[in-house]
Amino acid sequence: MSSYPTKDETIGPFRGRVAGDWRSSDLLLALVRIPALINSDEAEVLTSGRNRNVKIDLVCKRQTLTVVVKAFRRPSLLKNAIDRRFRGSKARRTWLAAVHLAEAGVGTPEPVAFLERWVEERLVESYVVTIFQEGVTSFTQELNHLFRHEPECAKLMELMESVAVAVRAMHDAGFQHNDLGNQNVLLRRQGDAVWGDIQFIDLNRGRIRDSLTPPQRARDISRLYLPSDFLRVFKEMYWDMVPPEEFQTWEQRYRKGYAWHSRTRRLRHPIRESRKRKSPADPPAYPSEPDLWIWDERSGQAQTTLLSKDRKRYYPFDRLWGSITSTLKAVVPVWREYRSLRETAYGAPVVMKKRIGVAIEPTPGRFDRQFALLSQLGPIPVFVRFYHHRSHDERDAAVAAVQKLHEAGHTVSIALVQDRKAVKDAASWRAFADDVLERVGPLVDSVEIGHAINRVKWGTWDLAEYQQLVAGVSVLRAKYPELTLTGPSVIDFEYPYVLAALDRLPSGFRFCALSHHLYVDRRGAPENRQGRFSSLEKFVLARAIARWSAHCEDRLVVSEVNWPIEGTGVYSPVGSPYVSPGPRFGDPSVSEDDYADFMVRYLLIALCSGMVERVYWWRLVAYGYGLVDDSNDEQWRERPAFDALKTLLKWVGDATFESRHELNGDGAVGFAFKREDGSQFCVAYTPKGVCEVELPAGGKQVKLSGRPVYVEM
Repeated sequence: MSSYPTKDETIGPFRGRVAGDWRSSDLLLALVRIPALINSDEAEVLTSGRNRNVKIDLVCKRQTLTVVVKAFRRPSLLKNAIDRRFRGSKARRTWLAAVHLAEAGVGTPEPVAFLERWVEERLVESYVVTIFQEGVTSFTQELNHLFRHEPECAKLMELMESVAVAVRAMHDAGFQHNDLGNQNVLLRRQGDAVWGDIQFIDLNRGRIRDSLTPPQRARDISRLYLPSDFLRVFKEMYWDMVPPEEFQTWEQRYRKGYAWHSRTRRLRHPIRESRKRKSPADPPAYPSEPDLWIWDERSGQAQTTLLSKDRKRYYPFDRLWGSITSTLKAVVPVWREYRSLRETAYGAPVVMKKRIGVAIEPTPGRFDRQFALLSQLGPIPVFVRFYHHRSHDERDAAVAAVQKLHEAGHTVSIALVQDRKAVKDAASWRAFADDVLERVGPLVDSVEIGHAINRVKWGTWDLAEYQQLVAGVSVLRAKYPELTLTGPSVIDFEYPYVLAALDRLPSGFRFCALSHHLYVDRRGAPENRQGRFSSLEKFVLARAIARWSAHCEDRLVVSEVNWPIEGTGVYSPVGSPYVSPGPRFGDPSVSEDDYADFMVRYLLIALCSGMVERVYWWRLVAYGYGLVDDSNDEQWRERPAFDALKTLLKWVGDATFESRHELNGDGAVGFAFKREDGSQFCVAYTPKGVCEVELPAGGKQVKLSGRPVYVEM
């Protein structure tokens, strides 16, 4: 580490200081020539404006030192007087701040010297010289690159945490930056998802203090930009705990104040801002917030980037109005269908063959192991997603998987999953769909268009955008006349949006089935109610919509459902992208045993009620929510749910459901099945505690719990 002088000295026409490790007679001579060097043809202007940053070489006898010279503009008379009397020049303040950070082990470009030239009491020149940092970028540049070219959540979290930890270290060292914009944080990318060597620049507004209060820390953080939900995570990374309430209050206050300051800049500096407007506009640093689309491979989903209150600012009027008008039009006839269908639940035999399916993710190098797992389950239906955002290699792997599954006797359905680029670039979406359908169209049973279209994190903000996605596939029907299309693939119990999406389909278009992602939505067991609706009533209402709508055949497919598994952190859909250090409320995560029990019960209710034609479990392999735990890549672990599904398929896979029986007055139920050879069995459980009941048609006494049991009759 350099030694730094504590007193000024004369350096040619300047007063200033030079770091001890760089001090030599010929360097001092070179420093005197800085005004000429920064204006020479060899100088490289890095940034210009009120102050300039210029890269030059200081040539000495023993070495050539590549440095950055920050040349400060001559201050106004008022600022000159204040600087001279109270706080020192910008160059002096920058030097003192850099020395303070360097001595505290906090990253900043290594200070070499600062120089001031005063004429009487007027500062006419001032410079700070630091070692040039080869290969560094800024937090701004790295964020922008990831947002636009590598929108991967795990990488963004690593970048954010690197910066958050460094900012905390700066504050703990007693330095308040006061101009901590993203552009003033330098760093190096040291690996695919590794950033380091965080350095802070533009230090002249900073203040050195014994310690920083929460409001002082908040003022710095308020100048950093991140989408609001990522900012929430960043603040937790900074504190490594739930941020103090005082900090949160002041951070929000300062952020609002800075936003107002930015909006009123034209009023405060009309001449300067007018000059800026007349110059060619720079490209925006980041995509607009509605166009941000981030993929989280760990939890297998697009990632929310904005808090709810901020998302709502971008909602188009038609998003709400379309749901209201479609619901008002449909409420009476759909409710009539619902009441009629509710009376028929469990009232008719259901052939169970090919009704229980699973979804897989055939990423390169992982499909063969999944195929081996599928062989234990038999030739059940399989669901495969094709993602617009993924590479051609990953698409090729999915195509190869569909071909192999088809050859092995599996009924295969696929989904075409959008990202924000697909929504904005209709030609790209259409080309993607055409490529997929040309390669696997003849092999698949159905094609689901879009994914979770009521969640803006998946890329669609309004009904017109989903209509565009459907139209992009619909035009291909002439080329692929055998296409069986399903949708609108809304997620959760948000049926007004289902109605609105169906209303917005292209004229004459009709889905062959209503496909839906129907979770229990944080209610725990599938028998638990959301208002008056348990899973059964939700199935009935969705089926009523399919039966009533002119844009859909009378068929309902649940193309995604699972429960998140507790303890799986960021790999869980409810744990990503960052496990907050504070208490969690309303966490729907369940144990592996409950996951297995709830899955079997969900499948029995959905299929035996006669309301759902097929259910695809999401998914076969996933640490946070799958039937198989792949956290140890060398040795995947079959969870209890995998064995439970294997058992369910063994018993009911080729059987016919015949009747459902209430076994006591406290919710215990039995589902009666018949095999092709005429033998009968019952699947029974109770959602409440433990009880002993008598089974129908055989009089057997069995002890029941939440785990379904299989009994021959």
